[in-house]
Amino acid sequence: MAARGLRRVERRAPPIVAVSGPSGVGKTRLLRRLVAELARRGLRVGILKHTGHEHPFDRRGKDTEVLRRAGAVAAAIEGPSGMAYFGPPAGGARALARMLPPVDLVLAEGWKREPLPRVEVHRRGVSPEFLCARDRRVFAVVTDAPPPRPLPAFGADDASGLADLLCARWRLGPAPRRRARGGPAAKRRRG
Repeated sequence: MAARGLRRVERRAPPIVAVSGPSGVGKTRLLRRLVAELARRGLRVGILKHTGHEHPFDRRGKDTEVLRRAGAVAAAIEGPSGMAYFGPPAGGARALARMLPPVDLVLAEGWKREPLPRVEVHRRGVSPEFLCARDRRVFAVVTDAPPPRPLPAFGADDASGLADLLCARWRLGPAPRRRARGGPAAKRRRG
């Protein structure tokens, strides 16, 4: 039986935006600037990173690896400056995002096969092809060349402009101050 008066508070899932492009186009550089800009605006941002490579953290002979090899389904380790989890994949970006502490926005680097809204990072010196030409989930491009379809386009150093777009699209920002009902004129007069 549940205690009276207690409600379970469900937290709304934060929007997840993938930042996509080939290696070497500046995704991490953009993310570093974008996260700093969003944090300056008072937003809490989570980052997801997807890779096809093995992680060097849970290497052979370390306690977490030894115990997983012994049969543990997963292992987590926490220290004074952070924690790490080693286990089966969470099941995609949305499942992994649910493991984050409460955030306003999740930026996901990689995750090419996930059905997520995307910001493409393009540099013509790295690849002449645009992802947005074939992927309709791309809603903005950070580029040094005109995109092949009409989309908001930003220069590599315009983290502020991209932050404006993200905040407007997902209505992110500090909660507006609420006025007291009726304002100052609604004060009761003593009679």
